[in-house]
Amino acid sequence: MKIGVNAHFFQFPATGSGQYLIHLLKALAEVDHHNQYVLLGPQPLAHPPVTEYPYLARPVPAPAAKSENIEKVLWEQFSGPLAARREKVDLYHIPHFAPPLFPLTPTVVTIHDVIPLRLPAYQASGKIKAYNNLVARAARHTTRIITPSQHAKQDIIDALHIPAERIDVIYEAAGQEYQPVTDPARIATAQARYGIGERYVFYLGGLDQRKNVLQLIRAFAHLTAQLNDPTLQLLIAGNPDLKKGPLFPDPRPLARELGISERIVYHFIEEEDKPALYSGASVFVFPSLYEGFGLDPLEAMGCGAPVVCSNRTSLPEVVGDAALQIDPDNTEALAAAMYSVLTNPELRADLCARSLQQARRFDWVRAAQQTLAVYETVLAQRKK
Repeated sequence: MKIGVNAHFFQFPATGSGQYLIHLLKALAEVDHHNQYVLLGPQPLAHPPVTEYPYLARPVPAPAAKSENIEKVLWEQFSGPLAARREKVDLYHIPHFAPPLFPLTPTVVTIHDVIPLRLPAYQASGKIKAYNNLVARAARHTTRIITPSQHAKQDIIDALHIPAERIDVIYEAAGQEYQPVTDPARIATAQARYGIGERYVFYLGGLDQRKNVLQLIRAFAHLTAQLNDPTLQLLIAGNPDLKKGPLFPDPRPLARELGISERIVYHFIEEEDKPALYSGASVFVFPSLYEGFGLDPLEAMGCGAPVVCSNRTSLPEVVGDAALQIDPDNTEALAAAMYSVLTNPELRADLCARSLQQARRFDWVRAAQQTLAVYETVLAQRKK
């Protein structure tokens, strides 16, 4: 079997779709020694990710290359499918929500979530609405869909009206690098790099509206009023200056209003520093209102961090009973959960142990094996 893969997100390796593409291909190389893979993208790569599969650049027409958004749409809808047909692939896997409206080969599409179709705030402009409508219509023509949680599967059924039997749930996983860092010097070096001390609440996961960071600020203010610990800090991964507008509310004015600005550090976190910062955190907090999977708390669990997490959407599937689950709309409950972890050593130790056990339930090799089974199902259907 010859499998084509849309490798557009090799250009954005730090994104969720980029990480999914890289980890899946590495795991497929480990478990599949029979099929042939060809990776197709719209332009050459300056720094190719580690993979044994060939990468072929198939550029879009020159005028489109002047606009990243136009290039992306033309690649998804025309250039990519045409490249897959030229390569005579048996199926074409698009590992993000961007199926072609008129597929030229059997297609497998990974839909991580349908958040743009479910939350009005993510449909702010006419262009975004038009694009969402395009990919929603196109999804109904795909041969099979992969999604990372049962909640996301039900969302796809509800939003796209696709039969359940065409949707396969395959859980994703944290990378192998997300393991406990036991070297105190490495943790201290990472903490110093970001200007934080030994006691800190850690949040990583984006600053857009559904991530509920303003609620975390309010809960942290409640927490500091209850705790007599002037050294406790809140580390928020991200730079509030990068994106602005209603979809990305700036948390700093609220922090100033509550008088806790000096306790909060905002900083983009380099990939190589994440395991150390997860491992050193007093508690990792994830109050998101909506997730298709929830990779960030799973990464924290892989590093043995105690986790306080929202009880919404797919997150209970990911964290299980290894985290303190809270109503993300309840400020007092969020503050109380953090307080419990910070003041109860036995609870913290139990959560750390449970985190490691829960993280081991998710594995990229298993995900690759299940993805390969989907490919084989599609091929069997084609032969009928």
